[in-house]
Amino acid sequence: MHNQQTVLHPDSATKIFVFEEVYPLRAAQEQADKKKLSAFGMFAKFNPLNRPKEETVQLSRQELRWEPFWHIVAKRSVDYSCQLAYQVPVHNPYAQTLQIDDKVFEVARQKDKARIEFVALEHCHRKIQFDQLIDGMQRDIKSSVFAQYISKYKYAEAAQVERPELLKPLVSMAAAKQMASANLTGQAVNAFEIQGDHIEFESTHMYMRPVFAFEFRWSSADKVGVIEVDGLTGEVVENGRWFKDKVNKILTREALVDLGAEVAGSLVPGGGVGVKLLGKMTDSRV
Repeated sequence: MHNQQTVLHPDSATKIFVFEEVYPLRAAQEQADKKKLSAFGMFAKFNPLNRPKEETVQLSRQELRWEPFWHIVAKRSVDYSCQLAYQVPVHNPYAQTLQIDDKVFEVARQKDKARIEFVALEHCHRKIQFDQLIDGMQRDIKSSVFAQYISKYKYAEAAQVERPELLKPLVSMAAAKQMASANLTGQAVNAFEIQGDHIEFESTHMYMRPVFAFEFRWSSADKVGVIEVDGLTGEVVENGRWFKDKVNKILTREALVDLGAEVAGSLVPGGGVGVKLLGKMTDSRV
């Protein structure tokens, strides 16, 4: 057993970035309207007995919301020692023993090969990296999708953000950091003894991207479905979701620490109060 330490990131490692809107609202509305009959699933669309029709599906509400995702960069540094048996070939056919300092080693021979064997204590230092982009709304979106956003579209750092349609992340900073910690500690270190083991968080960035959401109601079946249109690429998601929880306060870099921390425990064991750092949320009404 050994004690693992976590190095808290400096304030400069926590930043907020906001993407610029690219796709216009009118084009997003047209895309959503074309796909509205697909908002209730493929089974409903192709059900010959009861399927949505143009006259029975109406737009009930819409919004341009801002969805968060995290960029977490962390490093685990481990200082440890290993015991390893070394075999060294001996080329002198007449040698019987080898002496290194005050230690004498017998030469072992097998046919035309000779060697000595000894156990050495290796002093090692290993660095393990974690660098991932994580969806803040707890969906199975690949990191490569967010990486393309960052490489292709414009965004700017913001000291504070006050947007009424900013979604409250279901994956808090505390939960995202624990995902990184779990990944790093899950990397096996073959050690005889560990002298030092700590995790340092180098970047805990939140990015906000624009997404249009259109909720349609299928009146004859009393069902609702959501079409999403990416505000950067214009891509359509037919099986979208409507997220009701928004960040109703001014969001600052310091406030990211607490943002959504109350749900961290439901995502990662021990991810609630025990890992929450100090932070303040500034009320926009003040």
